[in-house]
Amino acid sequence: MGIFASYSCSDGGQIAAPVVEVLRGHGFDVLWDADLSSSHPMSIQAWMENAVRERIIVVIVSESYLKALLSNDFMERLGVRYELGLIRQKLYHHVGADRCPVVVVVPPGIEVNSLPALLQQLVVHRFDPSTRDGEEELVRSLKALEEGSRSRPSPAVRESDEVYRTRATLSGLQAEPLSSEKAYLLARELVERGAGDFELVRGFESVAAVAKARGDVRLVRRLSEVCLRTLASGPPLRGEEELKAKVLVAGQAWHLLREHRFSEATLMAQDGTHIAEKVRDLKTAARGKRAEARVFLHLAAEAVGYDHEYYLGKGVHLLMIAKELFSSIGGPTSEELGVCASLHAELQLLRYESTGCPDELAAAVRRAHAAETVLTPGTEPYHWLAVLQARLCLADKKYNEGKELVTAVIATADFPEVVAKSRQVRADLLFATREKAAALRDLVAAEESYRRLGCERAADTCWWKIARYDASKVTDVRLTPADLDRLEELAPNPGDRRRAVLEHELRTPRRLVRRSAPDWVCLIDRVQHD
Repeated sequence: MGIFASYSCSDGGQIAAPVVEVLRGHGFDVLWDADLSSSHPMSIQAWMENAVRERIIVVIVSESYLKALLSNDFMERLGVRYELGLIRQKLYHHVGADRCPVVVVVPPGIEVNSLPALLQQLVVHRFDPSTRDGEEELVRSLKALEEGSRSRPSPAVRESDEVYRTRATLSGLQAEPLSSEKAYLLARELVERGAGDFELVRGFESVAAVAKARGDVRLVRRLSEVCLRTLASGPPLRGEEELKAKVLVAGQAWHLLREHRFSEATLMAQDGTHIAEKVRDLKTAARGKRAEARVFLHLAAEAVGYDHEYYLGKGVHLLMIAKELFSSIGGPTSEELGVCASLHAELQLLRYESTGCPDELAAAVRRAHAAETVLTPGTEPYHWLAVLQARLCLADKKYNEGKELVTAVIATADFPEVVAKSRQVRADLLFATREKAAALRDLVAAEESYRRLGCERAADTCWWKIARYDASKVTDVRLTPADLDRLEELAPNPGDRRRAVLEHELRTPRRLVRRSAPDWVCLIDRVQHD
Protein backbone atom coordinates (compact mmCIF):
# COMPACT_ATOMS: atom_id res chain seq x y z
CA MET A 1 0.00 0.00 0.00
CA GLY A 2 2.89 2.37 0.72
CA ILE A 3 3.38 5.13 3.27
CA PHE A 4 3.21 8.92 3.02
CA ALA A 5 5.04 11.01 5.63
CA SER A 6 3.22 14.24 6.51
CA TYR A 7 5.26 16.82 8.43
CA SER A 8 6.10 20.52 8.72
CA CYS A 9 9.24 21.48 6.83
CA SER A 10 10.05 24.35 9.21
CA ASP A 11 10.72 22.18 12.28
CA GLY A 12 9.68 18.63 11.38
CA GLY A 13 12.39 17.69 8.90
CA GLN A 14 14.91 16.64 11.56
CA ILE A 15 12.34 14.17 12.89
CA ALA A 16 10.92 13.11 9.53
CA ALA A 17 14.26 12.18 7.95
CA PRO A 18 15.14 9.48 10.56
CA VAL A 19 11.57 8.14 10.45
CA VAL A 20 11.72 7.79 6.66
CA GLU A 21 15.17 6.18 6.88
CA VAL A 22 13.97 3.65 9.46
CA LEU A 23 10.85 2.72 7.51
CA ARG A 24 12.70 2.35 4.22
CA GLY A 25 15.26 0.20 6.01
CA HIS A 26 12.42 -2.15 6.93
CA GLY A 27 11.28 -2.39 3.30
CA PHE A 28 8.41 0.11 3.33
CA ASP A 29 7.64 2.14 0.20
CA VAL A 30 7.78 5.65 1.71
CA LEU A 31 6.85 8.88 -0.05
CA TRP A 32 7.65 12.32 1.38
CA ASP A 33 8.26 15.91 0.25
CA ALA A 34 11.96 15.33 -0.37
CA ASP A 35 10.96 13.10 -3.33
CA LEU A 36 9.54 16.12 -5.20
CA SER A 37 13.00 17.25 -6.34
CA SER A 38 13.48 14.02 -8.30
CA SER A 39 9.93 13.15 -9.40
CA HIS A 40 8.85 16.61 -10.70
CA PRO A 41 5.08 15.88 -10.67
CA MET A 42 2.89 17.79 -13.12
CA SER A 43 0.68 18.97 -10.24
CA ILE A 44 1.85 19.06 -6.62
CA GLN A 45 -1.77 19.17 -5.47
CA ALA A 46 -2.60 16.02 -7.44
CA TRP A 47 0.60 14.39 -6.09
CA MET A 48 -0.53 15.10 -2.52
CA GLU A 49 -4.09 13.94 -3.18
CA ASN A 50 -2.95 10.63 -4.67
CA ALA A 51 -0.47 10.05 -1.84
CA VAL A 52 -3.02 10.70 0.91
CA ARG A 53 -5.74 8.70 -0.82
CA GLU A 54 -3.68 5.62 -1.74
CA ARG A 55 -1.20 5.34 1.16
CA ILE A 56 -0.99 4.92 4.92
CA ILE A 57 -0.31 8.34 6.45
CA VAL A 58 2.38 8.81 9.09
CA VAL A 59 1.74 12.17 10.78
CA ILE A 60 5.02 13.44 12.28
CA VAL A 61 4.07 15.92 14.98
CA SER A 62 6.00 19.14 15.66
CA GLU A 63 5.11 22.53 17.14
CA SER A 64 4.46 24.09 13.72
CA TYR A 65 2.41 21.11 12.61
CA LEU A 66 0.19 21.45 15.68
CA LYS A 67 -0.28 25.17 15.01
CA ALA A 68 -1.35 24.44 11.44
CA LEU A 69 -3.77 21.80 12.70
CA LEU A 70 -5.31 23.88 15.48
CA SER A 71 -5.60 27.29 13.81
CA ASN A 72 -6.99 28.42 10.49
CA ASP A 73 -4.94 31.61 10.81
CA PHE A 74 -1.54 29.91 10.94
CA MET A 75 0.19 29.85 7.58
CA GLU A 76 3.59 28.21 7.56
CA ARG A 77 3.22 27.27 3.91
CA LEU A 78 0.44 26.21 1.62
CA GLY A 79 1.53 22.56 1.42
CA VAL A 80 1.11 21.84 5.14
CA ARG A 81 -2.41 23.28 5.23
CA TYR A 82 -3.36 21.44 2.07
CA GLU A 83 -2.07 18.08 3.38
CA LEU A 84 -3.97 18.61 6.61
CA GLY A 85 -7.20 19.23 4.74
CA LEU A 86 -6.75 15.98 2.82
CA ILE A 87 -5.92 14.03 5.98
CA ARG A 88 -9.02 15.42 7.73
CA GLN A 89 -11.13 14.15 4.83
CA LYS A 90 -9.47 10.72 5.08
CA LEU A 91 -10.29 10.54 8.79
CA TYR A 92 -13.99 11.21 8.22
CA HIS A 93 -14.32 7.63 6.91
CA HIS A 94 -13.15 6.07 10.20
CA VAL A 95 -14.32 5.92 13.80
CA GLY A 96 -11.52 5.57 16.33
CA ALA A 97 -8.17 3.97 15.63
CA ASP A 98 -9.28 0.55 14.39
CA ARG A 99 -7.69 -0.12 10.99
CA CYS A 100 -7.43 3.63 10.36
CA PRO A 101 -4.61 4.25 7.84
CA VAL A 102 -3.35 7.31 9.75
CA VAL A 103 -0.65 6.81 12.40
CA VAL A 104 0.76 9.56 14.63
CA VAL A 105 4.46 9.82 15.53
CA VAL A 106 5.32 12.06 18.52
CA PRO A 107 8.95 13.05 19.25
CA PRO A 108 10.39 13.81 22.70
CA GLY A 109 9.31 17.16 24.12
CA ILE A 110 5.68 16.97 23.02
CA GLU A 111 3.09 15.56 25.42
CA VAL A 112 0.55 13.16 23.94
CA ASN A 113 -2.13 14.75 26.12
CA SER A 114 -1.47 18.08 24.38
CA LEU A 115 -2.52 16.67 21.02
CA PRO A 116 -5.92 17.74 19.67
CA ALA A 117 -8.75 15.22 19.94
CA LEU A 118 -8.48 14.55 16.22
CA LEU A 119 -5.04 12.93 16.74
CA GLN A 120 -5.55 11.48 20.22
CA GLN A 121 -8.21 9.07 18.91
CA LEU A 122 -5.61 7.51 16.57
CA VAL A 123 -2.72 5.12 17.18
CA VAL A 124 0.08 7.28 18.64
CA HIS A 125 3.74 6.17 18.74
CA ARG A 126 6.65 7.73 20.59
CA PHE A 127 9.83 7.92 18.52
CA ASP A 128 13.19 9.42 19.47
CA PRO A 129 15.19 10.32 16.32
CA SER A 130 18.50 10.33 18.22
CA THR A 131 18.19 6.90 19.88
CA ARG A 132 15.49 5.41 17.60
CA ASP A 133 13.61 4.34 20.68
CA GLY A 134 10.10 3.26 19.61
CA GLU A 135 11.22 1.93 16.22
CA GLU A 136 10.01 -1.65 16.74
CA GLU A 137 6.49 -0.71 17.82
CA LEU A 138 6.09 1.75 14.95
CA VAL A 139 7.25 -0.79 12.36
CA ARG A 140 5.05 -3.53 13.82
CA SER A 141 1.99 -1.26 13.74
CA LEU A 142 2.57 -0.20 10.12
CA LYS A 143 3.15 -3.78 8.97
CA ALA A 144 -0.16 -4.80 10.55
CA LEU A 145 -1.91 -2.00 8.66
CA GLU A 146 -0.29 -3.04 5.39
CA GLU A 147 -1.22 -6.69 5.89
CA GLY A 148 -4.78 -5.69 6.71
CA SER A 149 -5.10 -3.66 3.52
CA ARG A 150 -3.77 -6.56 1.43
CA SER A 151 -6.23 -9.03 2.96
CA ARG A 152 -9.23 -6.95 1.82
CA PRO A 153 -8.75 -6.44 -1.92
CA SER A 154 -11.47 -4.52 -3.74
CA PRO A 155 -13.07 -6.44 -6.61
CA ALA A 156 -12.85 -3.29 -8.73
CA VAL A 157 -9.08 -3.09 -8.33
CA ARG A 158 -8.09 -6.47 -9.76
CA GLU A 159 -4.56 -6.40 -11.06
CA SER A 160 -4.73 -7.06 -14.77
CA ASP A 161 -2.93 -6.10 -17.92
CA GLU A 162 -5.58 -3.46 -18.60
CA VAL A 163 -5.13 -1.93 -15.15
CA TYR A 164 -1.36 -1.79 -15.59
CA ARG A 165 -1.80 -0.28 -19.03
CA THR A 166 -4.12 2.44 -17.74
CA ARG A 167 -1.83 3.20 -14.82
CA ALA A 168 1.19 3.41 -17.11
CA THR A 169 -0.65 5.76 -19.46
CA LEU A 170 -1.81 7.91 -16.55
CA SER A 171 1.72 8.02 -15.20
CA GLY A 172 2.99 9.13 -18.60
CA LEU A 173 0.31 11.80 -18.82
CA GLN A 174 1.09 13.13 -15.34
CA ALA A 175 4.78 13.39 -16.21
CA GLU A 176 4.04 15.79 -19.08
CA PRO A 177 3.19 19.51 -18.91
CA LEU A 178 -0.57 20.12 -18.96
CA SER A 179 -0.52 21.86 -22.33
CA SER A 180 1.82 19.45 -24.13
CA GLU A 181 0.71 17.60 -27.26
CA LYS A 182 1.84 14.27 -25.77
CA ALA A 183 -0.31 14.74 -22.66
CA TYR A 184 -3.30 15.58 -24.86
CA LEU A 185 -2.83 12.47 -27.03
CA LEU A 186 -2.54 10.29 -23.91
CA ALA A 187 -5.72 11.85 -22.50
CA ARG A 188 -7.60 11.05 -25.71
CA GLU A 189 -6.26 7.48 -25.65
CA LEU A 190 -7.42 6.97 -22.07
CA VAL A 191 -10.92 8.27 -22.82
CA GLU A 192 -11.29 6.26 -26.04
CA ARG A 193 -10.63 2.93 -24.29
CA GLY A 194 -11.78 3.89 -20.80
CA ALA A 195 -15.33 2.51 -20.72
CA GLY A 196 -15.74 0.49 -17.50
CA ASP A 197 -12.20 1.29 -16.32
CA PHE A 198 -12.17 2.37 -12.66
CA GLU A 199 -8.52 3.40 -12.96
CA LEU A 200 -9.61 6.11 -15.41
CA VAL A 201 -12.24 7.28 -12.91
CA ARG A 202 -9.60 7.53 -10.19
CA GLY A 203 -7.38 9.49 -12.60
CA PHE A 204 -10.25 11.74 -13.70
CA GLU A 205 -8.74 14.97 -12.35
CA SER A 206 -5.44 14.51 -14.18
CA VAL A 207 -7.10 13.64 -17.50
CA ALA A 208 -9.67 16.44 -17.15
CA ALA A 209 -6.92 18.97 -16.40
CA VAL A 210 -5.18 18.13 -19.68
CA ALA A 211 -8.43 18.24 -21.67
CA LYS A 212 -9.32 21.61 -20.15
CA ALA A 213 -5.87 23.02 -20.81
CA ARG A 214 -6.46 22.18 -24.47
CA GLY A 215 -9.97 23.64 -24.18
CA ASP A 216 -11.44 20.50 -25.74
CA VAL A 217 -15.10 20.63 -24.70
CA ARG A 218 -15.97 17.40 -26.51
CA LEU A 219 -13.20 15.47 -24.75
CA VAL A 220 -14.27 16.71 -21.31
CA ARG A 221 -17.87 15.75 -22.12
CA ARG A 222 -16.83 12.27 -23.26
CA LEU A 223 -14.55 11.76 -20.24
CA SER A 224 -17.32 12.77 -17.84
CA GLU A 225 -19.86 10.48 -19.49
CA VAL A 226 -17.46 7.51 -19.44
CA CYS A 227 -16.59 8.04 -15.76
CA LEU A 228 -20.23 8.39 -14.66
CA ARG A 229 -21.26 5.27 -16.58
CA THR A 230 -18.38 3.33 -15.04
CA LEU A 231 -19.35 4.40 -11.53
CA ALA A 232 -22.96 3.36 -12.17
CA SER A 233 -22.05 0.00 -13.70
CA GLY A 234 -20.54 -1.80 -10.72
CA PRO A 235 -21.13 -2.39 -7.01
CA PRO A 236 -20.68 0.61 -4.67
CA LEU A 237 -17.03 1.26 -3.89
CA ARG A 238 -15.37 3.08 -1.05
CA GLY A 239 -14.67 6.64 -2.19
CA GLU A 240 -17.15 6.41 -5.07
CA GLU A 241 -19.18 9.39 -3.85
CA GLU A 242 -16.12 11.66 -3.79
CA LEU A 243 -15.23 10.62 -7.34
CA LYS A 244 -18.76 11.22 -8.60
CA ALA A 245 -18.84 14.69 -7.02
CA LYS A 246 -15.60 15.63 -8.77
CA VAL A 247 -16.87 14.41 -12.15
CA LEU A 248 -20.12 16.37 -11.78
CA VAL A 249 -18.41 19.61 -10.74
CA ALA A 250 -15.17 19.57 -12.72
CA GLY A 251 -16.50 17.66 -15.74
CA GLN A 252 -20.23 17.93 -16.35
CA ALA A 253 -20.74 21.49 -15.10
CA TRP A 254 -17.62 22.66 -16.97
CA HIS A 255 -18.60 21.40 -20.42
CA LEU A 256 -22.32 22.24 -20.02
CA LEU A 257 -21.42 25.85 -19.26
CA ARG A 258 -19.39 26.10 -22.45
CA GLU A 259 -22.23 24.49 -24.39
CA HIS A 260 -24.51 27.25 -23.08
CA ARG A 261 -26.70 24.74 -21.24
CA PHE A 262 -26.96 26.86 -18.12
CA SER A 263 -29.83 25.07 -16.35
CA GLU A 264 -28.12 21.69 -16.68
CA ALA A 265 -24.76 23.14 -15.64
CA THR A 266 -26.36 24.58 -12.50
CA LEU A 267 -27.96 21.24 -11.62
CA MET A 268 -24.70 19.33 -12.09
CA ALA A 269 -22.78 21.82 -9.93
CA GLN A 270 -25.48 21.64 -7.24
CA ASP A 271 -25.61 17.83 -7.29
CA GLY A 272 -21.83 17.56 -7.09
CA THR A 273 -21.69 20.08 -4.25
CA HIS A 274 -24.39 18.23 -2.30
CA ILE A 275 -22.55 14.91 -2.61
CA ALA A 276 -19.22 16.51 -1.66
CA GLU A 277 -20.77 18.12 1.43
CA LYS A 278 -22.30 14.79 2.43
CA VAL A 279 -18.92 13.01 2.36
CA ARG A 280 -17.06 16.05 3.76
CA ASP A 281 -15.00 16.66 0.63
CA LEU A 282 -14.68 20.36 1.34
CA LYS A 283 -12.51 21.26 -1.63
CA THR A 284 -14.90 19.78 -4.17
CA ALA A 285 -17.83 21.40 -2.35
CA ALA A 286 -16.10 24.77 -2.61
CA ARG A 287 -15.35 24.22 -6.29
CA GLY A 288 -18.99 23.29 -6.84
CA LYS A 289 -20.17 26.55 -5.28
CA ARG A 290 -17.71 28.48 -7.45
CA ALA A 291 -18.79 26.61 -10.59
CA GLU A 292 -22.40 27.50 -9.84
CA ALA A 293 -21.41 31.14 -9.29
CA ARG A 294 -19.75 31.16 -12.72
CA VAL A 295 -22.97 29.91 -14.32
CA PHE A 296 -24.87 32.78 -12.69
CA LEU A 297 -22.30 35.21 -14.11
CA HIS A 298 -23.16 33.99 -17.60
CA LEU A 299 -26.88 34.10 -16.85
CA ALA A 300 -26.56 37.69 -15.63
CA ALA A 301 -24.65 38.68 -18.77
CA GLU A 302 -27.67 37.74 -20.89
CA ALA A 303 -30.41 39.00 -18.56
CA VAL A 304 -31.88 42.46 -18.01
CA GLY A 305 -33.66 44.28 -15.22
CA TYR A 306 -34.60 42.33 -12.11
CA ASP A 307 -33.27 39.02 -13.51
CA HIS A 308 -29.88 40.61 -14.15
CA GLU A 309 -29.63 41.86 -10.56
CA TYR A 310 -30.87 38.56 -9.14
CA TYR A 311 -28.30 36.50 -11.02
CA LEU A 312 -25.49 38.85 -10.04
CA GLY A 313 -26.50 38.74 -6.37
CA LYS A 314 -26.81 34.96 -6.44
CA GLY A 315 -23.38 34.63 -8.03
CA VAL A 316 -21.75 36.85 -5.39
CA HIS A 317 -23.48 34.93 -2.57
CA LEU A 318 -22.25 31.56 -3.84
CA LEU A 319 -18.77 32.95 -4.33
CA MET A 320 -18.65 34.15 -0.71
CA ILE A 321 -19.47 30.61 0.47
CA ALA A 322 -16.77 29.16 -1.79
CA LYS A 323 -14.22 31.66 -0.46
CA GLU A 324 -14.93 30.70 3.15
CA LEU A 325 -14.48 27.02 2.35
CA PHE A 326 -11.26 27.55 0.39
CA SER A 327 -9.88 29.76 3.15
CA SER A 328 -10.54 27.08 5.77
CA ILE A 329 -8.76 24.49 3.63
CA GLY A 330 -5.78 26.38 2.24
CA GLY A 331 -5.49 29.63 4.18
CA PRO A 332 -5.56 33.22 2.88
CA THR A 333 -2.94 32.73 0.16
CA SER A 334 -4.61 29.76 -1.53
CA GLU A 335 -4.53 29.89 -5.33
CA GLU A 336 -8.15 28.80 -5.25
CA LEU A 337 -8.91 32.11 -3.54
CA GLY A 338 -7.08 33.86 -6.37
CA VAL A 339 -9.45 32.22 -8.86
CA CYS A 340 -12.37 33.35 -6.68
CA ALA A 341 -11.07 36.93 -6.59
CA SER A 342 -10.77 36.90 -10.38
CA LEU A 343 -14.36 35.68 -10.73
CA HIS A 344 -15.56 38.30 -8.24
CA ALA A 345 -13.83 41.00 -10.30
CA GLU A 346 -15.64 39.70 -13.38
CA LEU A 347 -18.99 39.92 -11.58
CA GLN A 348 -18.25 43.51 -10.56
CA LEU A 349 -17.20 44.40 -14.11
CA LEU A 350 -20.54 43.09 -15.32
CA ARG A 351 -22.33 45.22 -12.72
CA TYR A 352 -20.34 48.26 -13.89
CA GLU A 353 -21.34 47.58 -17.50
CA SER A 354 -25.01 47.61 -16.50
CA THR A 355 -24.90 50.57 -14.09
CA GLY A 356 -21.98 52.72 -15.26
CA CYS A 357 -21.02 53.23 -11.60
CA PRO A 358 -17.27 54.07 -11.36
CA ASP A 359 -17.08 52.51 -7.89
CA GLU A 360 -17.94 49.10 -9.34
CA LEU A 361 -15.14 49.39 -11.89
CA ALA A 362 -12.67 50.48 -9.21
CA ALA A 363 -13.69 47.55 -7.02
CA ALA A 364 -13.26 45.14 -9.94
CA VAL A 365 -9.75 46.49 -10.57
CA ARG A 366 -8.83 46.06 -6.89
CA ARG A 367 -10.04 42.46 -6.85
CA ALA A 368 -8.13 41.69 -10.04
CA HIS A 369 -4.96 43.06 -8.43
CA ALA A 370 -5.61 40.95 -5.32
CA ALA A 371 -5.99 37.85 -7.50
CA GLU A 372 -2.68 38.57 -9.22
CA THR A 373 -0.81 38.48 -5.92
CA VAL A 374 -1.69 34.81 -5.28
CA LEU A 375 -2.01 33.28 -8.76
CA THR A 376 1.12 31.67 -10.23
CA PRO A 377 2.38 33.32 -13.45
CA GLY A 378 2.17 31.05 -16.48
CA THR A 379 -0.78 29.02 -15.22
CA GLU A 380 -4.15 28.98 -16.95
CA PRO A 381 -5.93 30.96 -14.17
CA TYR A 382 -3.21 33.62 -14.38
CA HIS A 383 -3.70 33.97 -18.16
CA TRP A 384 -7.47 34.19 -17.70
CA LEU A 385 -6.85 36.97 -15.18
CA ALA A 386 -4.72 38.84 -17.74
CA VAL A 387 -7.62 38.65 -20.22
CA LEU A 388 -9.95 40.01 -17.55
CA GLN A 389 -7.53 42.86 -16.83
CA ALA A 390 -7.58 43.73 -20.54
CA ARG A 391 -11.38 43.89 -20.37
CA LEU A 392 -11.07 46.21 -17.38
CA CYS A 393 -8.73 48.39 -19.46
CA LEU A 394 -11.36 48.47 -22.21
CA ALA A 395 -14.01 49.58 -19.71
CA ASP A 396 -11.63 52.26 -18.37
CA LYS A 397 -10.69 53.36 -21.93
CA LYS A 398 -7.04 52.37 -21.45
CA TYR A 399 -6.98 50.78 -24.87
CA ASN A 400 -3.24 50.54 -25.48
CA GLU A 401 -2.60 49.00 -22.06
CA GLY A 402 -5.33 46.46 -22.71
CA LYS A 403 -3.94 45.57 -26.13
CA GLU A 404 -0.49 44.99 -24.63
CA LEU A 405 -1.95 42.59 -22.06
CA VAL A 406 -3.87 40.38 -24.49
CA THR A 407 -1.10 40.49 -27.09
CA ALA A 408 1.26 39.11 -24.44
CA VAL A 409 -1.23 36.34 -23.61
CA ILE A 410 -1.61 35.43 -27.30
CA ALA A 411 2.18 35.24 -27.64
CA THR A 412 2.89 33.21 -24.50
CA ALA A 413 -0.17 31.17 -23.45
CA ASP A 414 -0.31 27.46 -24.29
CA PHE A 415 -4.06 27.30 -23.65
CA PRO A 416 -6.13 27.51 -26.88
CA GLU A 417 -9.37 28.65 -25.23
CA VAL A 418 -7.55 31.47 -23.44
CA VAL A 419 -5.88 32.52 -26.70
CA ALA A 420 -9.22 32.53 -28.53
CA LYS A 421 -10.78 34.71 -25.83
CA SER A 422 -7.73 36.99 -25.94
CA ARG A 423 -8.22 37.53 -29.67
CA GLN A 424 -11.90 38.26 -29.08
CA VAL A 425 -11.07 40.87 -26.42
CA ARG A 426 -8.30 42.38 -28.53
CA ALA A 427 -10.81 42.78 -31.35
CA ASP A 428 -13.01 44.85 -29.02
CA LEU A 429 -10.01 47.01 -28.13
CA LEU A 430 -9.11 47.42 -31.81
CA PHE A 431 -12.66 48.41 -32.69
CA ALA A 432 -12.48 51.01 -29.91
CA THR A 433 -9.41 52.55 -31.60
CA ARG A 434 -11.00 52.25 -35.07
CA GLU A 435 -8.65 49.53 -36.33
CA LYS A 436 -11.42 47.60 -38.06
CA ALA A 437 -9.32 45.40 -40.38
CA ALA A 438 -7.09 44.11 -37.57
CA ALA A 439 -10.12 43.59 -35.32
CA LEU A 440 -11.89 41.50 -37.95
CA ARG A 441 -8.79 39.34 -38.43
CA ASP A 442 -8.75 38.62 -34.70
CA LEU A 443 -12.46 37.76 -34.69
CA VAL A 444 -12.08 35.39 -37.64
CA ALA A 445 -9.17 33.64 -35.88
CA ALA A 446 -11.12 33.48 -32.60
CA GLU A 447 -14.17 31.99 -34.31
CA GLU A 448 -12.09 29.30 -35.99
CA SER A 449 -10.43 28.39 -32.67
CA TYR A 450 -13.73 28.20 -30.82
CA ARG A 451 -15.18 25.90 -33.50
CA ARG A 452 -12.23 23.52 -33.20
CA LEU A 453 -12.64 23.41 -29.42
CA GLY A 454 -16.37 22.74 -29.52
CA CYS A 455 -17.28 26.15 -28.01
CA GLU A 456 -20.09 26.74 -30.50
CA ARG A 457 -21.84 29.59 -28.66
CA ALA A 458 -18.61 31.60 -28.37
CA ALA A 459 -17.87 30.92 -32.05
CA ASP A 460 -21.37 32.05 -33.07
CA THR A 461 -20.93 35.25 -31.05
CA CYS A 462 -17.73 36.03 -32.97
CA TRP A 463 -19.41 35.15 -36.30
CA TRP A 464 -22.28 37.55 -35.63
CA LYS A 465 -19.98 40.39 -34.67
CA ILE A 466 -18.03 39.88 -37.90
CA ALA A 467 -21.31 39.97 -39.83
CA ARG A 468 -22.24 43.21 -38.06
CA TYR A 469 -19.08 44.92 -39.28
CA ASP A 470 -18.47 43.18 -42.63
CA ALA A 471 -20.84 40.37 -43.62
CA SER A 472 -18.80 39.58 -46.73
CA LYS A 473 -16.19 37.98 -44.44
CA VAL A 474 -18.60 35.20 -43.41
CA THR A 475 -21.34 34.89 -46.06
CA ASP A 476 -22.15 35.55 -49.72
CA VAL A 477 -25.56 36.91 -48.68
CA ARG A 478 -25.74 40.70 -48.84
CA LEU A 479 -26.99 41.72 -45.41
CA THR A 480 -28.34 45.23 -44.85
CA PRO A 481 -28.43 46.95 -41.45
CA ALA A 482 -32.19 46.32 -41.49
CA ASP A 483 -31.57 42.58 -42.01
CA LEU A 484 -29.16 42.48 -39.10
CA ASP A 485 -31.53 44.38 -36.81
CA ARG A 486 -34.41 42.10 -37.79
CA LEU A 487 -32.40 38.96 -37.08
CA GLU A 488 -31.40 40.26 -33.64
CA GLU A 489 -35.04 41.04 -32.92
CA LEU A 490 -36.19 37.55 -33.93
CA ALA A 491 -33.43 35.44 -32.37
CA PRO A 492 -31.51 36.17 -29.14
CA ASN A 493 -29.20 33.25 -29.94
CA PRO A 494 -26.46 34.28 -32.41
CA GLY A 495 -26.25 30.65 -33.52
CA ASP A 496 -29.85 30.78 -34.77
CA ARG A 497 -29.08 33.98 -36.68
CA ARG A 498 -26.03 32.40 -38.27
CA ARG A 499 -27.90 29.27 -39.30
CA ALA A 500 -30.72 31.37 -40.77
CA VAL A 501 -28.24 33.33 -42.90
CA LEU A 502 -26.50 30.15 -44.06
CA GLU A 503 -29.88 28.54 -44.82
CA HIS A 504 -30.82 31.55 -46.95
CA GLU A 505 -27.44 31.41 -48.69
CA LEU A 506 -27.92 27.70 -49.44
CA ARG A 507 -31.51 27.89 -50.68
CA THR A 508 -31.52 31.18 -52.60
CA PRO A 509 -29.82 31.22 -56.01
CA ARG A 510 -27.37 34.05 -56.47
CA ARG A 511 -28.80 37.04 -58.31
CA LEU A 512 -26.55 39.45 -60.17
CA VAL A 513 -29.05 42.31 -60.56
CA ARG A 514 -32.09 42.08 -58.30
CA ARG A 515 -31.89 40.85 -54.74
CA SER A 516 -34.80 38.84 -53.32
CA ALA A 517 -35.81 39.83 -49.80
CA PRO A 518 -35.36 36.94 -47.36
CA ASP A 519 -38.20 35.86 -45.11
CA TRP A 520 -36.28 35.94 -41.85
CA VAL A 521 -39.29 34.90 -39.75
CA CYS A 522 -39.66 31.69 -41.75
CA LEU A 523 -35.92 31.02 -41.79
CA ILE A 524 -35.50 31.52 -38.03
CA ASP A 525 -38.50 29.28 -37.35
CA ARG A 526 -37.04 26.59 -39.60
CA VAL A 527 -33.58 26.51 -38.00
CA GLN A 528 -35.01 26.59 -34.47
CA HIS A 529 -37.16 23.53 -35.15
CA ASP A 530 -34.74 21.46 -37.22
